[in-house]
Amino acid sequence: MLYADKTFYNGRIYTMNKPGETVSAIVVRDGKIVYAGTDEEALAYPAAESEDLGGRVGLPGFNDTHIHTFIDCGSRLNITVDEAKDIAGIVDIMKAHDDGGKGWLFGYGVSMSDLAEGRHPNRYEVDKISTDRPVLLYSHCLHFMMANSKALELAGISKEATPNEESLTYFEDGEPDGILREASYTKFMTAPFNEMYADQEYRLDILRKTIGFYPQYGLTTLHCISSLAGAPPMEYFDQYYQLEKEGALPVRVLINSAYLPETLNPPTGFGTDMVKVGAKKIFTDGSLGGRTAAMIEPYSDDPNTKGDILYTLEELTALLKEAYDAGIEASAHTIGDASMDVLLTAAEAVYPPSDEPDPVKRLEAAGLRRLRIIHACMIAPGHVERIKKLPVILDVQPGFLHSDVHIAEDRLGPDRMKRLMAFKTFIDNGILLTGGSDAPVDPPIPLNSIQCAVTRQDLNGFPEGGLTASEAISVYEAVALYTKNAAYCSSEENVKGTISIGKYADFILLDRDIFGVKPNEISGIKVLRTVLGGDITYRSN
Repeated sequence: MLYADKTFYNGRIYTMNKPGETVSAIVVRDGKIVYAGTDEEALAYPAAESEDLGGRVGLPGFNDTHIHTFIDCGSRLNITVDEAKDIAGIVDIMKAHDDGGKGWLFGYGVSMSDLAEGRHPNRYEVDKISTDRPVLLYSHCLHFMMANSKALELAGISKEATPNEESLTYFEDGEPDGILREASYTKFMTAPFNEMYADQEYRLDILRKTIGFYPQYGLTTLHCISSLAGAPPMEYFDQYYQLEKEGALPVRVLINSAYLPETLNPPTGFGTDMVKVGAKKIFTDGSLGGRTAAMIEPYSDDPNTKGDILYTLEELTALLKEAYDAGIEASAHTIGDASMDVLLTAAEAVYPPSDEPDPVKRLEAAGLRRLRIIHACMIAPGHVERIKKLPVILDVQPGFLHSDVHIAEDRLGPDRMKRLMAFKTFIDNGILLTGGSDAPVDPPIPLNSIQCAVTRQDLNGFPEGGLTASEAISVYEAVALYTKNAAYCSSEENVKGTISIGKYADFILLDRDIFGVKPNEISGIKVLRTVLGGDITYRSN
């Protein structure tokens, strides 16, 4: 008889191998499941510890397949301004929380669509917070930054030093207005931020204070997304390895970076059970909220813009080929239908086409050479047929529905809105979907996002009937985004995602049955316990 480290019994744990399948007991040895089935057989294993689950309902641990972990951790220490109704309100909140220090002061959560002025604050308005220390405000979508004059000075941005710089915007007198987008942020903030983040102890201090938040949401794996290429990466392997060494890493981590592949070409999956290489990260466009997502037709509420594609077709093809030739996965941020079109054209030049209808078999045939399309918010006619011929995983963010339901029709108009976040269409066409939060853009709370995917509403029940209700998916399909399907994002389907022998003993317990409550009650379910490799990382009071 095989000896075990721990036996969990008297539960009702959904395996996610197929709808409705449950086991009552799990036996763990060396962090992995050696038995999943009945109490009687589980308790026959000699075990160092046994725990009665008290009949509670469980699921495999949740994976967040798109999270800016370091930024999200840092934002928990930053000043949140999303309650502000106007620019003066942002200034008041920031000043009230200014600790009087000399270092950078960060604010997060600016949403111009929620502000009375309908725009981002400029440098002189941010100066009202402080002129003595550098101040940087981040938009809710993280695609815009607003700097005060001191921050611009440290970045080398001025009327004299950067005249007519195409990545910046200016006042009529030629002075930079302090509003930075992706390209200008990367170009000008890299130097001061590299200096700040070069200190490993600084980074570790932020993580040690905040990374313990994630297990309370049922999270056992985070797919950490690095910053823009050329900007400070923030997601450093050594910082997570150090936390693992200290026994202070409560979640598994995969790092998806714009810096892959590097000189040694580490393959996807290289690393330890806790910290691994993920995919090469590429940005192709901006955000819907900021009207920088690249659209085929102009925005309905601003006919003068279609957004921005950040690469030419040739450049994007070269980036995908770099990853393909290195034998690693690629992941591309793509929100608008125009950027999706360019990305698919580039992918078709690199990835062999397939007529295999089963998405799992398509991915298995591709091995590590898979393509993750992140967000996939907008599609155009013909895109679905092209996607399902490629080894593609769509890494979607159902939580975006919570905010996008309020701006979608204004930005897109009624016809295009029907093609926004077409989850059901994707699934019905044999395309694999996984779920992430894009935190700190949205909170990393899978239960909230699962509810949004099922109801097609925000968490307050708006709009009545749901946004394009025909694209709603079942509770099982939504849970699969964060469990069973998520494992494919890192080619780890053989070691996580379901309650199965040989996989990590990562699971959670809930206070109610997620498959038994009403859809609009899912976000109210509480995580009672989170277990990682058989060890409890979170227990509610």
